Amino acid sequence: MSNFLIVSGYLGFVVLGIAMAAAGRLRPELIAPLGELLRFVMRHRITRIALFMVWWWLGWHFLVGTTVR
Repeated sequence: MSNFLIVSGYLGFVVLGIAMAAAGRLRPELIAPLGELLRFVMRHRITRIALFMVWWWLGWHFLVGTTVR
């Protein structure tokens, strides 16, 4: 039961992300398109470094963490 809830939650976030990306393309005056949002976020160097560190942390803990002892 709990696995079903966890997977459903992740799938819900994926569907929400796809819906928001589509809404940004269809109604850019309401929601910024994904490309514009990324361009705005990535314009500062410290944000790019922080985003890299977050991706590194997630990759290390979820992809490598179980194989290294």
